[in-house]
Amino acid sequence: MTTLVTGGTGTVGSQVVVRLAALGQPVRVLTRSAEKAATLPEGVTGLLGALAEPSTLGAAFEGVERLFLLTPLAQDEVDQGLAGIEAAREAGVGRIVFMSVHHADQAPQIPHFASKVEIARGLERSGIPYTVIEPNSFYQNDLGLQQPLMEFGVYPMPLGSVGLHRVDVRDIADAAVAALTKDGHQGEHYPVVGPELCTGEGSAQAWAAALGSGVIYAGDDLDAWSLAASAMMPDWLVADLRVMFEHFQERGLLATADDFTRQRGLIGREPIGFDRFATEAAAIWKSQVAGA
Repeated sequence: MTTLVTGGTGTVGSQVVVRLAALGQPVRVLTRSAEKAATLPEGVTGLLGALAEPSTLGAAFEGVERLFLLTPLAQDEVDQGLAGIEAAREAGVGRIVFMSVHHADQAPQIPHFASKVEIARGLERSGIPYTVIEPNSFYQNDLGLQQPLMEFGVYPMPLGSVGLHRVDVRDIADAAVAALTKDGHQGEHYPVVGPELCTGEGSAQAWAAALGSGVIYAGDDLDAWSLAASAMMPDWLVADLRVMFEHFQERGLLATADDFTRQRGLIGREPIGFDRFATEAAAIWKSQVAGA
């Protein structure tokens, strides 16, 4: 059965594509980039198009039986998600797995959390069998922090001290593939979380251990973070993420015992820890420096 993966060249989608291809499943990837389409794994079909351009979706969805719906963090995210659901309905897609956010419904003040909730409601109305996976914050978001970590010894992500059960994208991909390829998950919402709490200070310490050098936490000052982020991001995204970090600092993003039980039932193993992720990433970074 053919599976279409939107966002199939990104951090999570690419992992889902690799796993489906390894299972011998026919896979299509919807991408804006011809260059990225040319680098897809052997046997995976890249199709040019985008959820933001509904006129490109008909050909991409034709003959598709399963959809991994990954929507981007964008101002029109709801419109993009609903366009994907409508294209799936018109094409007769038999199963959708949608990636939302852990406890998105508990933080409607965060714009992109609210977008995920609205898209999930669209799925419920569509009549298409669906599953929602709800990952916590990705470990892999830290991969963009190589320079501050290695050159300045600073961990700048303002996570606060309450903590998040952050998660490895490899666990997210395994959850998505299980929901796509195995029966019994229709209508379910599955948390996807890591095994321990990650705080700002704790993350700095984990990176220090992995890198073998001193790393300090930059602190919880969101005014300072917003000013620095404004040099790299559009204003709307800085505002969105600031609200998210305010929520993390005040309430965290915490998993329950039931969350772990449900996740274990879906992926069949314990989740990957942050220390393992940081150690693996640090080894790659060090080898890059040594080879330069």
